[in-house]
Amino acid sequence: MCVGKDCRKRCESAKVRTVLERGCDVVDLKCVGLCDGPVVVALIDSVKPAVYAKLRTKKQRSLLVAMISGDGRARKELAGRRVTKKKVAAAVVRQIRRRPSETRHAA
Repeated sequence: MCVGKDCRKRCESAKVRTVLERGCDVVDLKCVGLCDGPVVVALIDSVKPAVYAKLRTKKQRSLLVAMISGDGRARKELAGRRVTKKKVAAAVVRQIRRRPSETRHAA
């Protein structure tokens, strides 16, 4: 999860963190260059991390938890929130590689 200054200040960020901490491991990342709302990086059964931004509503938070649990329907509904910018993906991959090996479900 992004803990940059702008993301950390928003109240939605604390709500997303609370929801994620119930069901998975949460890892703090430096700013990834998206300051539009809570930013979550999910590593779910893939080599490439999925970056989701603007997760502000309760429905989006519940879809995020369902997606991490393995629900394909939730993944399709959150597709509009997925970030496809190469610069952001590269920054996230770089930060993940620098971290020591550990179990990660959502960052």
